[in-house]
Amino acid sequence: MRNIQPTVEGAFLAALTVILYLASIYLPVLGVLVSFLCPLPVMFLVIRWGIRIGFLASIVSSLLVLGLAGLMQAVTCLVGFSLLGIAMGITIRKRYALFEILALNTGVSLLSKLALIGIALVVVGKNPLTENLRFLEETLKRAPLVSQSLPNVESFVELVRLVVPALLIVASFLDTVFNFLLGWWIGKRLGVSFPDIPPFSEWRLPRSVIWAFALGWMFILFGGSTVFGKIGLNLQVVTQLLFLFQGLSLVYYFLQKHIRSKAIRVVILVLLLFQPLLSSLLSLLGMIDVVFDFRRLGTKW
Repeated sequence: MRNIQPTVEGAFLAALTVILYLASIYLPVLGVLVSFLCPLPVMFLVIRWGIRIGFLASIVSSLLVLGLAGLMQAVTCLVGFSLLGIAMGITIRKRYALFEILALNTGVSLLSKLALIGIALVVVGKNPLTENLRFLEETLKRAPLVSQSLPNVESFVELVRLVVPALLIVASFLDTVFNFLLGWWIGKRLGVSFPDIPPFSEWRLPRSVIWAFALGWMFILFGGSTVFGKIGLNLQVVTQLLFLFQGLSLVYYFLQKHIRSKAIRVVILVLLLFQPLLSSLLSLLGMIDVVFDFRRLGTKW
């Protein structure tokens, strides 16, 4: 009976993967949200039954997508989603620390995106990033409000092109975080063990991020338009985003000391996040907090 259970569960979750993936393709707007669920069935299979069952379910689900939607969609399902589910399942099953899970799976997610770009170049003969940038430029030029507020569309698109590596890293990190949080929330209700998540108010970056930030500035100042300057620009984008999360965490730490309602605290953070000037100040605050640790100082207040 125990040998039948993983097979039945694997078949069910493979079918669920196919349903979720097809929904992510064909549902407008909602499909983007559904895509975050695609790695979860394979992830739970690996956690519960091991790599073999998870890998077999990934192959089966990809073959089903091949029959229903074509080769490229099947490859995307396998490389873009199932591999991340397998990697996350392995790291969670082996009880890696939370930071290790997020770091390693961000790397896997990034590699899967690069692999898909490479496959698209070979099979279709076009770079999907170039096509998306061209579509972005055309869309911005056709939008009257955007054209008025952003007169030099070409320069903006060129800036986006320069920071594509950073955007891929950020997207990979967000993929990993969302999938982990969703898996943790579902696993908690199914009785599947996940690493504990520290309260948001206690999230802290390692001080090594400061060195990455400083290195980015050095590359920008002395690298100019060379490859080192481009690396520096991308380092700045990634570290600034990390500092923004650190700043939000710090503000939340002090808000919970004075505001009892969690909903109000979250609303305040959202308002701060979507105000450009305030979000820039939050990023600066987060950078300073990495060095001085205001939480430790706050215990004396």
